[in-house]
Amino acid sequence: MNDTFQYRLTKSEKIEIAENLIEILQKDAEIKPQTSTFISNWILTTSDEKRKAFFDVWEIVLKNYLPSERPILFRSCQRLSKKNKIASFTARLECAKRFSCGKGTLIICDTNETLKFEEFSNSDNYTKSFYPLFRVLIKAKNSGGSGFSERILNDYIGENEYIMKIDMENMQGLKWK
Repeated sequence: MNDTFQYRLTKSEKIEIAENLIEILQKDAEIKPQTSTFISNWILTTSDEKRKAFFDVWEIVLKNYLPSERPILFRSCQRLSKKNKIASFTARLECAKRFSCGKGTLIICDTNETLKFEEFSNSDNYTKSFYPLFRVLIKAKNSGGSGFSERILNDYIGENEYIMKIDMENMQGLKWK
């Protein structure tokens, strides 16, 4: 018997969730139950439990969402990953430091610099976008929960989580000391 978390979505479910994620921030749309389930599962699974369904949804979102903010983002990892891996970043250096336990690599991305020319693109197929996931959690908390557990709303908003592809050509990697 396999005890690993199995999360599957149909193609249409992936598209619906991705569209809802985009519309939540662009059109102030309501958070649909399947979207809150998707986000909760993303947050609560470890990196080795994340399956193709998660990455397919984020791929659609990142190709079609251009953020209005431009923060400096951080990610801690034991080793640098392959290019274009979708991963969680944070806008809080202290969170990245806590996640690293002082080991591995700190990835830093100045999104203002990285996305300088992306905003002038006429395409809905962005190459360097990111998604401010914590903004959805803030919206959910302010609107009565939107299907999220208290644990998710209370424990994960402060991490200021963003979803972005790792691209070391546009990021800096530093070793923790």
